[in-house]
Amino acid sequence: MTNPQLQDHLYSLEERLLHPDRERDRTALIPLFSDDFKEFCISGRIFNRQQVIDALLKSEPRPATISNYYVSPLAENVALATYSAKTTLVISHRSSLWIFRDNRWQLLFHQGTIAA
Repeated sequence: MTNPQLQDHLYSLEERLLHPDRERDRTALIPLFSDDFKEFCISGRIFNRQQVIDALLKSEPRPATISNYYVSPLAENVALATYSAKTTLVISHRSSLWIFRDNRWQLLFHQGTIAA
């Protein structure tokens, strides 16, 4: 993928994760997480893949708006996405590390930090 194509593609994946209520079947989101996924949450808690999937399937989604989305390719199969997300509760700065494995992009790592 060229950089604009990669940016658009990863943006669409991030959007799916931020708006799981748009999915007919939330389980369709599970393949987006790599088996070794980790997340450092805004709260400071650390979640693994299963914990995030459980939360995703049980939680009520909060609408979020993405801004300043930018993708930096780090290697042929690795990209770092950074952006801001605004919900009704908080504005946060976020980073996602994506890896291309098994013929698809998978989220390897995600971190959110409350904006000052």
